[in-house]
Amino acid sequence: MSGTLESHYGSDGIVDRILAALDEAGTDASSLTPDSFAGADEFHIGGRKGSEIVADLLNIEEGRKIIDLGCGIGGPARFLARTKGVHVTGIDLTPEFVEAAAALTQLVGMSDKVDFHVGSATSIPFDDDSFDAATMIHVGMNIADKALMMSELARVTRPGGTVLIYDVMRVGSGTLTYPMPWSSTPEFSFLDTQEIYEQAAASAGLNLVSVHNHGEMAKMFFNTPPVNPPTVNLGHLMGSDMPIMFANAKEAINAGIMSPIILTFEA
Repeated sequence: MSGTLESHYGSDGIVDRILAALDEAGTDASSLTPDSFAGADEFHIGGRKGSEIVADLLNIEEGRKIIDLGCGIGGPARFLARTKGVHVTGIDLTPEFVEAAAALTQLVGMSDKVDFHVGSATSIPFDDDSFDAATMIHVGMNIADKALMMSELARVTRPGGTVLIYDVMRVGSGTLTYPMPWSSTPEFSFLDTQEIYEQAAASAGLNLVSVHNHGEMAKMFFNTPPVNPPTVNLGHLMGSDMPIMFANAKEAINAGIMSPIILTFEA
């Protein structure tokens, strides 16, 4: 599966495309901030709004350590580091994402607050109880074995810490049209229900704290184009197929087949 995911997500030149778009818009390279990349590096429903919701729900004190599974090019990791005052370690299966995440983080002077590694959410390359909290944003749709995923999240999170999952989950019947943002084909797409996540979490010893279904936010995100489109966007991250992926996801959201849901657990 990893090879297929790498071919779906991975592409060379991510940072070059982002910087070229910013340069074309007249952005001074010396004035870059983490927000400069927000249109491309917050690859989840709601974009920045989604990141803010995650940050608000994350119960963690300043100075603590978070692991962000499936970190992409690091947008949520950088956002959490600077808004929550924590250190964030990002893990992603796609080497091109990890390389871009590290480069963008260095460009905005945050390398002391965020670090990135190639790794899998089903085999996390860290010891037990290494982190005070774990986040996973729009990743589970690529993972068939939710039980193993949850057990790994529980393993690396210290007792009493928070595990927060913000995923797209199945809420209705119907067939998805591909490509989707997370998979080019149905063979490697594992859209599951909230109940599947909760059962896997319970088996891993995680206690459910809260559930938030953000279906209405998703409809606004997909059906209301921004008044001022960002200089960089998801096309710079995912390439020319992104509009098709976006349209297919919009169709499924509007049809009530899937919805973004945030589950928080205590380890």
